[in-house]
Amino acid sequence: MKLLHDKRSIIGEGPIWCESEKLLYYVNGFECEIIKTNVENGDYSVITLPFCVPALGFSKDGRMIVTTFDGVYYLSESLERTPLYDMQRYSILYGNDSKTGPDGRYYVGTQSAKRYGVSDKVDGKLYSIDKNGNVKVLLDGLILSNGFDWSMDEKYLYHTDSDTNIIKEYEFDKTRSEVQFTGRQIEIPCVDGFTIDRENCLLVTSKGYILRIKTSDFTCIDEYKAPAMYPASCGFCGENMDILAVVTSRHNIDIERYPEAGLTYTKKLPVGGRLPYLFG
Repeated sequence: MKLLHDKRSIIGEGPIWCESEKLLYYVNGFECEIIKTNVENGDYSVITLPFCVPALGFSKDGRMIVTTFDGVYYLSESLERTPLYDMQRYSILYGNDSKTGPDGRYYVGTQSAKRYGVSDKVDGKLYSIDKNGNVKVLLDGLILSNGFDWSMDEKYLYHTDSDTNIIKEYEFDKTRSEVQFTGRQIEIPCVDGFTIDRENCLLVTSKGYILRIKTSDFTCIDEYKAPAMYPASCGFCGENMDILAVVTSRHNIDIERYPEAGLTYTKKLPVGGRLPYLFG
């Protein structure tokens, strides 16, 4: 893997390609930053926020969407937030990973109140939000809803509750935004964010590696050594969507001992991914 630039994150999350700008976006969650980068030369700029953002996406009309700990918003260039839904009617708290789905809805995974020490409730969820602001719960009883993505034929959703170290497969109904567990799953130590390639293989972050998991039988068919011990997420980017961007964590890690921690890397792969879906 190749070092993209010298910007270090506490925890890099949510790498996503912005096709209209030809730039890679990702967040530095704990430092309230969004980083956008030219993957060809490593040039980058930083958007400093007055709040923390664990993940982001884009809408069909070119607006940025950010997930925060108290809701999901459009974010203007002046950093003003506009909710995607009626916040008096719906409450989406402790947001974590989020992506737009193949149905144009925005999907948001949350952490449980127990994980935050607010209560003993294991109430993390996976929500969908449609363009009219309707909110639906797809999964409940999660500790840490984290990485997820859809199969290339859009018939399945792969999702992890990272606290369990398990990725589960769900049948996905994109008309009704509903899922049904197929009974198939795979255990991966330290699983975090992941993406999918055009051969329907998951690229999954694990301790020290990116694992390539064949979804037809849940076997690991490739592994890519990561320079950093804790890769946090990955996503395809670049003109041909064949560059894998890998963001990493330095949270509670000794930088002198592990100098690669928190840096961002890229690797060109023989099999690329698809463009991100857009909300709306």
